[in-house]
Amino acid sequence: MYSPSIYAHTFGGGVLVASILYLVLHVSKVVSRDPYQILVLMLLFSIAIGIHGLSHAGLEYVYNYNPLTLVTQTDQKRVET
Repeated sequence: MYSPSIYAHTFGGGVLVASILYLVLHVSKVVSRDPYQILVLMLLFSIAIGIHGLSHAGLEYVYNYNPLTLVTQTDQKRVET
């Protein structure tokens, strides 16, 4: 059974991906906003990405969980063979 912090991290990452996808699909609505609203939106994304990164650091420290090792181990196995 996983810890609630892993569930929260996964949920936060999913919401972040969904919001970026929504922005990409509705870019004309975002661009038509005034500069202040765009600035606030950019700051919100900065906060969300920063918190998600801190969550990665915490999960790596407490649970030795680093998803990038999956990618780097696969690359190292390709080089060795």
